[in-house]
Amino acid sequence: MTQSELRWYKLDNAAKIYPILTSDRFTYVFRVAATLKESVNQDVLYQAILKSKKRFPSYFVRVKRGLFWYYFEENQRDPILEHESPFVCKRLDNHLNNGYMFAFYYYDKRISLEMNHSLSDGSGAIRFLTAVVFEYLKMMGKELIADDSIITLDSRVRIEELEDSYAANFSADALNPPKIPRAYFKKEKGFRIRGSGVINSFIDTSEFLSLAKSVSASITQYVVALLIYSSIATGDKGKLRKRPVNICVPVNLRGAYHSETLSNFSLYFHSIYYMKQEDPDFMDILAKVKEDFLVENSPEKIQSKLNTVCAIQKKIFIKLIPLPIKYVLFKIGYSIFGRIPTTMTFSNFRKVVIPPSMEEHIDHFSFYMGSGMKTAIAMNSFKGKTSIVFSRAVKNTDLEKTFFRFLADKGLKIELTSNYWEYFRKKGHEKIL
Repeated sequence: MTQSELRWYKLDNAAKIYPILTSDRFTYVFRVAATLKESVNQDVLYQAILKSKKRFPSYFVRVKRGLFWYYFEENQRDPILEHESPFVCKRLDNHLNNGYMFAFYYYDKRISLEMNHSLSDGSGAIRFLTAVVFEYLKMMGKELIADDSIITLDSRVRIEELEDSYAANFSADALNPPKIPRAYFKKEKGFRIRGSGVINSFIDTSEFLSLAKSVSASITQYVVALLIYSSIATGDKGKLRKRPVNICVPVNLRGAYHSETLSNFSLYFHSIYYMKQEDPDFMDILAKVKEDFLVENSPEKIQSKLNTVCAIQKKIFIKLIPLPIKYVLFKIGYSIFGRIPTTMTFSNFRKVVIPPSMEEHIDHFSFYMGSGMKTAIAMNSFKGKTSIVFSRAVKNTDLEKTFFRFLADKGLKIELTSNYWEYFRKKGHEKIL
């Protein structure tokens, strides 16, 4: 196949900025992982990954530089399967990774997929991972029955999966972009060797749900409120008097717009709280969080944000700016409007749904977000267990300690694991979570 015959794809409206922003510190890589009941056979897993190429054409691409924007081009090289590194969500090296924007890893019983946000969000990534794991289990001789919750590799690619759902649902209504204040952020000492410190927790979902319901909240609202509470309890009170705690909460838009895209289709809102007293009042914080969820998740607010994302890139003067100049302008713009207004990011990937015949072969799923300079938290549930994963680029773990002690004091039993990055890397050892 000649260069001119290779299939190419536009980046979706949200993805266009990520190739510009990606660096060793800000990798914009996240991980979805399935831990099985048996040790992984890497040879069989690699064959399953290769078989997925035709079914997920929009992922088997490499990023190319155009005159005005980046674009994706079909990648004819094979992807690489590696033994898991201690470095979680590191930058995907184009040369070492054969140009791919995703990577598969294995370790003991775990299969991990790391993906750059330019390809998709967590919803697309989990569909990719579960499709590969489903095929792997079948190749290992497991008797599985597929249903609508899984993409099978022998099914056809549907045009809806390749849609840019931002552009498809854009309307030219009047825009009302929110004004987000500069957020509180406490500088901490980073790791000597760059990487992410990861703390993973497992909590009984029904007990957690009962706790949240006891204060008329969802688990998501409860966690966001507790993150604000923990930030204030462990924070710099002088800075907190000047700046609010701001939790950035991504929202999957597929259900609201009946989208089946495998590209990005999520937006975010901010839950913002100004410290009223040095000893935080959890119920007061929760009341503000519930109000933010009600207001910010209204159809009108969501549509306005979607329109804003699309409208900026539709402006003719933006389109005609050469890529090298966009590179400078977008980096400055994202620092001002993306990083500065955020204390930390929390993503709830919700319940992972797969066929019942597949469930019995999987112990749990975990989601990890690249931490950059600010702590990032990811949550999901599976088979009655809720996983909450903290990823950080700093040594201090006071935030996490406060967060989990609060839940433990409420009667929840919590199982914790960590990669102990602050200890083992300093001693020259490696320990994988």
